[in-house]
Amino acid sequence: MEGELVDLQKQILELKKKRNALIVAHNYQLLEIQKVADFVGDSLQLAIKSAEAKGYDLVVFCGVKFMAEMAAVLSPDTPVYIPAPEALCPLASFVSSNKVRAKKKEHPGAPVVVYVNTTAETKSSCDIVCTSSTAVEIVESLGVDKVLFGPDKNLAEYVRRQSGIEIVDIEPQGHCYVHRMFDVAQIALLKEEYPDAVVLVHPECSPDVQDVADHVLSTGKMVKIVEESPAKTFIIATEVGLVEQLQDKHPDKIILPAYDGAICLQMKKNSLEKIAEVLEDLPEKNLVTVPAHMVDHIRETVERMYRVLGRPSIAGTAS
Repeated sequence: MEGELVDLQKQILELKKKRNALIVAHNYQLLEIQKVADFVGDSLQLAIKSAEAKGYDLVVFCGVKFMAEMAAVLSPDTPVYIPAPEALCPLASFVSSNKVRAKKKEHPGAPVVVYVNTTAETKSSCDIVCTSSTAVEIVESLGVDKVLFGPDKNLAEYVRRQSGIEIVDIEPQGHCYVHRMFDVAQIALLKEEYPDAVVLVHPECSPDVQDVADHVLSTGKMVKIVEESPAKTFIIATEVGLVEQLQDKHPDKIILPAYDGAICLQMKKNSLEKIAEVLEDLPEKNLVTVPAHMVDHIRETVERMYRVLGRPSIAGTAS
């Protein structure tokens, strides 16, 4: 089996060179996929990397559909393919543009902030997007007393606690089923065995799990803390793909999943076989497109976020 994987990885690397393709993979992908990627990161990092894909003929985006849509919006001159077009995010499905419009009628004048974990259709109805690591800063930057936010209720609660601003859930049931798997008792048991462990928790986890964390942060920031911290043991409350990545990168450290069954089945729909198929045949069904009338608005919502953060514009990055 291991030999077959190696052969498939070699085939992909050869096809990647032949096609002049950039392969990007989300932190939650299988480690064997991460190994053939040119870049591994969180959803926005991957979209920005795709926007920098000048000189490449195509991007192969190993993640779920909404992420590949973002890449397609930010890199309009480079075709984006997804190995598993059927890979959808259950969290993203909680909020549609219709729900956004209905909530705006209930709260006229309140700006709409949507998490990057939403479909292109939903982003086309918002005022600004945010990531898990920038949500508090984005909401505070608006200078208002009330914000409509979605789709994740736990991230919304985190922002509510940190900012003191009234956060209205666009969908009060919105959640990530993977981050819902973690609980305080599991983490307490691990802490008994590893009392010096640093607990890193994603803000999509429930508030009681956030409360026992040493740090509540995005996957990208988890990677940075593990790299830079002198600590030798970490308990990670997010999808196991990131845990596997960190274990592989830091063999001198102990990287423990807060729950080893925290697996996103949608992310795992991508495979080496599907990547090879995309690179071989460039199937039309794998090409990611976003309706033209949505593209400019979505791009502007990301640009607004970047202006708040004081970062170069996406247009500047992509040139």
